[in-house]
Amino acid sequence: MKKAKLPTVAELEANFDKEAAWAEANYGPHVRGRITGRGRPRKGVEIEPTVPHSIRIQPSLWGAVKVIAKNLGISTNAAFQIAVSEWAEKRKAG
Repeated sequence: MKKAKLPTVAELEANFDKEAAWAEANYGPHVRGRITGRGRPRKGVEIEPTVPHSIRIQPSLWGAVKVIAKNLGISTNAAFQIAVSEWAEKRKAG
């Protein structure tokens, strides 16, 4: 089995604006749902539970995501959940 080639930083940076625009259109503050909702869910609503995990992230990346999330009106955690969900969905499809 051949290992998938990981993109370089330059390739990631070249696609950043396109990916950011797509994420804004599909997951921006105008889109409501579990991941962007604030506070406790209404009584009787079933949601998938979350489990805390620890990951290592460069301070510059964390800071950038924190600023973007604040501008979108979502938490940093929600922003990372969106990013990871989208990444996993793309990997599953292709």
